Amino acid sequence: MIPSLKRFTRNCYPGVLCAAVILLLTGLPGSCIPKVKPALGLDKIAHLLMYAGFAYATLWGYRESFQQKGSRYRRKACWLTLLISIVFGALTEIMQETMIPGRVGSVYDWIADLIGSIMGVVLFYFFFRNRNNLH
Repeated sequence: MIPSLKRFTRNCYPGVLCAAVILLLTGLPGSCIPKVKPALGLDKIAHLLMYAGFAYATLWGYRESFQQKGSRYRRKACWLTLLISIVFGALTEIMQETMIPGRVGSVYDWIADLIGSIMGVVLFYFFFRNRNNLH
């Protein structure tokens, strides 16, 4: 395998694993999801936490490059991760609406995904922007 491709695939594991878990949970039929009172907002909190974790895990795979390269690389990595998270969140909501029995896609769930993605990127950025945080 080409060295750069090998490094790329190795770095993708955390984000891909997190995406697989989200797809698994998103793909569960409505009959498998516990019913909770909507006023509690547990659904939105779950979305927020899942996508914060997804964005953080996606950047985690590239933490060494994130710290070794300049601020331009860091900004691009954060924006790209945010874009991937936002599109992935929208696609999972569309999938729920159109393909999963007993599930409904929601703009509000997608907004929670968006906020969680931003939180994950910001948390990662502030934690890993300095080289001494790697060890």
